[in-house]
Order: sequence, then structure tokens, then C-alpha cells
Amino acid sequence: MPKFNRALVSTAILSLVSVGGAIIYGLLARYLFKDSLPVPDWFGVMTIGFLVGVPFAQGALTMFLAPANLRTNWLYAIFAPWLSCGLFCVAVAVLAWEAWFCVVMALPIFLIISSIGGAVFCLIFAIRNRLSGPPAGLMVLVLLSPYILTPIENRIPTHDELRRVETTTIVHADPRAIWLNIIRLPEIGEGERPVSLFHIAGLPRPMEARLSNPGMGGFRYGQWEDGLAFAGTISDWRPDHGFTVLLKADTSRVHSPLPLGEIGGKYFDMVDDSYVIEPRGDGTVALHLISTYRLSTHFNWYGHLWTDFLLRDIQHHILTVVKNRAESDFSSP
Repeated sequence: MPKFNRALVSTAILSLVSVGGAIIYGLLARYLFKDSLPVPDWFGVMTIGFLVGVPFAQGALTMFLAPANLRTNWLYAIFAPWLSCGLFCVAVAVLAWEAWFCVVMALPIFLIISSIGGAVFCLIFAIRNRLSGPPAGLMVLVLLSPYILTPIENRIPTHDELRRVETTTIVHADPRAIWLNIIRLPEIGEGERPVSLFHIAGLPRPMEARLSNPGMGGFRYGQWEDGLAFAGTISDWRPDHGFTVLLKADTSRVHSPLPLGEIGGKYFDMVDDSYVIEPRGDGTVALHLISTYRLSTHFNWYGHLWTDFLLRDIQHHILTVVKNRAESDFSSP
């Protein structure tokens, strides 16, 4: 029989404790940042204090609780926090505290920052190796840093960034057939829908769009799944060429665990949608869907990468339905 290695077992157990402790810290922080503190306006997950402070603390705590023989191991310092943060993110998604797409968006930041936290404490332990006692006071300060920094951050105004996202599809139909299929969008059947990443991520899909009072000042109402809707006013109307609708989110009937009710709020809002019909010389038409949205966070530079990606996927979904309908109408006798 193989010899029982107590040192190895002890190392494994303490490693699990270090990872588990970091996971528990993360879950507690997410719970408290979910409007559970007596001053919820000071806190929020859409802050640098949370998105940077929490994973840094998780990485540091993973090293602080690690077995003594691993506290100066650089591979452990860089990769063990990934396990802590990865399992924490999975737990948050399973508990429905965040949508899966929000978790996926945050995960790269969490992994990188947690490794930095682990590496910093690995360096501290390496420096203090000749001294007595771990840096307990510093560890407490790091654990409290999200609660210290976030209220300060929320007193700093965010920057409103307006971004335009455009998707184009080529349609084998005339402008009139396309026009009739974009001003109104009858209910979309399941068989018409392409596979879309935004829906796989859990986001609702467009269902239909109704138009009353065609022309400037008219009203277009877009209904989505889960009770989400967009009430729009026509601000530009050029028959057979395109139109623009100013959007206002209607979240009064939203029934979803996703934070759809925050559309039109502090961090994100849709501004307008524009359809442009561009005839080409070869008998086809380039149909453009251009969307403008507002992003208001302290990390717009990162958030817009994911928002642009998801919005393009939504645009592709809508344009595919319009393209297939217009080509079918155009080819019908």
C-alpha cells in the first residue's frame, strides 16, 4: 500500500480552505452589494470598486489562507485565484444574482485582477519570509477596500458615452418590398429565427413591432420577450429609403430575473434605431440597421466592447428575419 503522506493531504486541505474562503468572501460581497446595506445608493456592482476590489481581495485572500509552502509559489499565486473567482461567478449565476451574460462579461476582469491580487501577496510573503507573522492588517484593509472605495467612486460623475452600432445585410428584393417589412414587423415565428448568441446568453428576443400614424411624429411600438418593450416616435421618415425611431424603454411589464428593468436607467439606455435602404447597381439592396445607445459607467472602455457585440448580434437577428420575409414577398407572383 502507498505510504500515507500527511503533508500532502494537509496541503490539499488548506488549499481548499483558501479557495473556499475566497469564494465565500465574494458571495458575501455580492450579497451586500445587492442593495442589502442600509445605504444602497453608496454601493453597486457596476462600479470599479466592486469589479476590481472584490477579485483583488479574492486573489489576496487565496494566498493569505494558502498553506505556508505555497505562499511564495508564483504558479499558485497566479492560477489558484482563477479557481476562486471562477467558482464564485458560477455560483452567482446559479443563484440568479446575475444573468449569465453579465457573469461572462465580468469574468475576464475578475480573472486578471484576482491574479494580480495573488501575485501581490505572493511578493509580500516572499519579502516577509524572514520576518514573523503574516500581514493580517493589510489583509483586513484589502478585504474592506470595495466598501471603502465604492462610496467614494459613486460620488464621481460618470461619463455619458453615445455609441452607434451598424449591421448591414444584402437583400435580393426591391426597396418597396423591404420598406413594407421594416416599418412594421408582424409577430416573428419560431421557425424564422436564426441562432443568436444573445438569446443563448439569456437575453429576450424581439417579437413584433406595430406602427400607428405612419410618417413624422408617428408611433412605433416594439414588443420583446419577458415583457420588455420599446415605445418609439418617428423622427425621420423617407418612404422606400428608411426611417429613424427615437426609443424609450418600457419596463413596466418586465417579468424576468434579468436586470431588464435597468434599461433606460443610470447605466444604459437605447436612444434610437435607424433603417437605411441602399439600392446597389446589381439589383440587390443593402439594408442597414443603425442603433445608438448610451453607456454611463466608470468603465465604458470595457463595457462598450460587450455591448457593441451583443447589439450587433441582435441587429443581425432582426435583419435576417426582414431579409427572408422581403425576399419571399418579392419572389412571390
